[in-house]
Amino acid sequence: MPMPRRAVSGHPGAPRAYAVPTVALAVCASLVLALAGCGQPTPSADTVAPTVSVPVQPTITADTPSDDVPDPADTTAPSDGGLFDAASSLTSTSCTAKGESWSFTGTLTNADSEEHTFTVAVFLVKTSDGSDVAGKEVDIKLAAGAATPVSIKNFHAGPSAGVECLSGVTVKGL
Repeated sequence: MPMPRRAVSGHPGAPRAYAVPTVALAVCASLVLALAGCGQPTPSADTVAPTVSVPVQPTITADTPSDDVPDPADTTAPSDGGLFDAASSLTSTSCTAKGESWSFTGTLTNADSEEHTFTVAVFLVKTSDGSDVAGKEVDIKLAAGAATPVSIKNFHAGPSAGVECLSGVTVKGL
């Protein structure tokens, strides 16, 4: 139902026009209807499922030790196959910093029946991430059954906070 007409200029003989709210309402309604028809998706005939199925992968199982692995207690002594683990050859180790000067001491023993050249290594690593700070290696030739003190003096100059000293020994040529 249209709104009543009124005079635009307020004069009794002036032509009459529709009121502004009626025109605005008509324009808004036509805009809403025009926009409602735009951009609506159309259903497709595509039969692809919206999800993907992936088969379950097998879990990794623990490795079971075999019978031919040597007992760790047997690897510290010489064997007939030439296997010699030097891990127990370095004893009484001490790695300390005096001020900012780092030194290492220990005792190296050759418990094998043959002469060997040992490499004694000492490293400083950051305790926060394990990265290397400094390191030093020395080679020591030691007769069968012999023992000798090992000293690596002043191998690094730096603060002792936030670092850890690690040492180890290997046998050259094995």
